[in-house]
Amino acid sequence: MRWFSTSLEEDSASIWPGCLIVLAIALMATGMAWLLTNAPPPLTPVPISAMLIAIVAGLVLGQPIRRRARLKPGIDLAKSWILKASVVLVGLRLSLADLLSTGTQALPLVLTMIVIGLFVVLLLGRLFKVSPRLTILLAAGTSICGASAIAAISPALKAHHEETCYAVASIGILGLIAIIVYPLVLQHTLMDPTLIGLALGTVIHDTAQVTAAAVYHQQLWPNDHTLDVATVAKLLRNSTMLVVIPALVVLYHKLEVRSSEDASHAVPFPLFILGFIALSMARTAGDTWLPAEANELWLGALAVANQLSLLGFAMAMAALASTVSVAELRSLGIRGFMAAALATWIMLFMALIWLAP
Repeated sequence: MRWFSTSLEEDSASIWPGCLIVLAIALMATGMAWLLTNAPPPLTPVPISAMLIAIVAGLVLGQPIRRRARLKPGIDLAKSWILKASVVLVGLRLSLADLLSTGTQALPLVLTMIVIGLFVVLLLGRLFKVSPRLTILLAAGTSICGASAIAAISPALKAHHEETCYAVASIGILGLIAIIVYPLVLQHTLMDPTLIGLALGTVIHDTAQVTAAAVYHQQLWPNDHTLDVATVAKLLRNSTMLVVIPALVVLYHKLEVRSSEDASHAVPFPLFILGFIALSMARTAGDTWLPAEANELWLGALAVANQLSLLGFAMAMAALASTVSVAELRSLGIRGFMAAALATWIMLFMALIWLAP
């Protein structure tokens, strides 16, 4: 298995101790996220990403994990190949047929919000003197699909672990604020559930955050449209990862070449994106051509793949965070977070202008 990683070739230690540690953290994070999201009365549900919880746990446990050299091969595997495999599996969430049939109404707004998110984060990142790599991580998370986009582009940028953790944590915090605030703001400005769903799907970053915000709105103002429209808009936005992530990688490559004469800074095309595209095409073909009697089995397989992807992301984030000290994370400062926050709120403002009756 020479293709896993250089570290595994050089280290004869088993990958299992490290893998089991991050798997345990990921399972704990997934379970805690589920409990918080589905908290029964009188408790208030707190929708939160398992990836964010995994990062916090990885930071807390990082020092004892780093002291044990035998954990390193498994940790390295989780933050490299398991992360890339999880990105590839995201492709099974995207059916191009569904997008073509239901997403055309949302397409102009989705593309506009993506352009605004990218432009504002890249501009503010430069004005605030945030590093180009962290700026692009935040731009991907803000404009496309939150933590999943950050996790997808991070290996291609050869991002430092603290940068990836910082970007995911920033998007997670902004998403929690959006879940609570956006449904209230949109209800009092747009009022129409269809328009509100469209706004939620195009300005909130993570898919889970969009779903939580839409459900929250429907609980406060019962209707049958907010969640359906938000889901379609978010699915359409997620699909742009196929184009936007390679474009951001190329942009980063140009910035690095411009600022350094060392050719070793060149960033290769993220080849695992090809796997993402292949599985997206497989999803489209399965949805279109599988006979009706096989549909239940197909949907079950897709659900399993989705859970494996989410678990893999949580494992990768736990592994990344375990290699980062809190001091390293703090050293990145608040400017990157503010760039992402301002871009997020500008996207909301522009969506309100676009959709206002």
